[in-house]
Amino acid sequence: MDVNVYVAPGELGSFSIPGTGIEVAITNSLITTVLVMGALLLVGVLIARRATLVPSHIQAVFELLTEFMLNLVESAAGRTFARRIFPLVGGAFIFILFANYSGLLPGMKTIFWYGDNPETYSLLFRAPTADLNMTLALAVVTFTAVQIAGVASHGVGGRLKHMLAGPWWIAWLLFLIEIVSELSRIISLSFRLFGNIFAGEVLLGVMYTLANAIKISVVGLLIPVVFLYLEVLFGAVQALVFALLTLVYIVLAAAHDDNHEHEEHGHHESHQTDETSGQAQPGASASGD
Repeated sequence: MDVNVYVAPGELGSFSIPGTGIEVAITNSLITTVLVMGALLLVGVLIARRATLVPSHIQAVFELLTEFMLNLVESAAGRTFARRIFPLVGGAFIFILFANYSGLLPGMKTIFWYGDNPETYSLLFRAPTADLNMTLALAVVTFTAVQIAGVASHGVGGRLKHMLAGPWWIAWLLFLIEIVSELSRIISLSFRLFGNIFAGEVLLGVMYTLANAIKISVVGLLIPVVFLYLEVLFGAVQALVFALLTLVYIVLAAAHDDNHEHEEHGHHESHQTDETSGQAQPGASASGD
């Protein structure tokens, strides 16, 4: 039995955008992405409409995931700022988690699309995160959100000043390093997620081939099961790593804004304390007299 490994997604067809002449390819990873997003939206709407004080099993799972991520975001960003960025961080975690798990569903490696030419075929479905295009798009969304958070907290001038930190004679070099550092996050985020999920799919394919070659049924059954459980663990870890890195990058970009709020809050409390002590002193003096 041969093991066929394809880094590029399988193209199932294409369509053109009217009036632009742009041809958009329909790939197996794109189809799976639409299915995963549609399933998450449908389940989310059903849970929201049928939510009860005593949650069902599906509601309990989503509440557990949501509460887990919300606690992480609040512990890193503070309660106020966390509520603003939680939809992005939490949404990225849930989407990537189920996108990773979609590659473990039955039929993902056995249903093929032949198209017009019976000699050329490709898988009908593929895990979205096993496609570099999808992970690159997710990384670009994170990069854009980080820049928006930085500009919203500091302003355009403040954001540039932050990147130009240091003495004037070396500020230009630090600015270039900062730009390279920001852009390298796109590469690190996209390739880390893609590499781990794609490697997991290849590993599963090899294990299935070995299990098929082994004629002892018990051994052939246990080998894929062990690696399936490992992929379940790795899928959750990679989704959490991507979400946490997104959280850290956004918090670092907007860190000055949070510090400024804490300073103003502390100044306001000290001012109230001074006023209170100032009002209490005359009363104490009068009682002493």
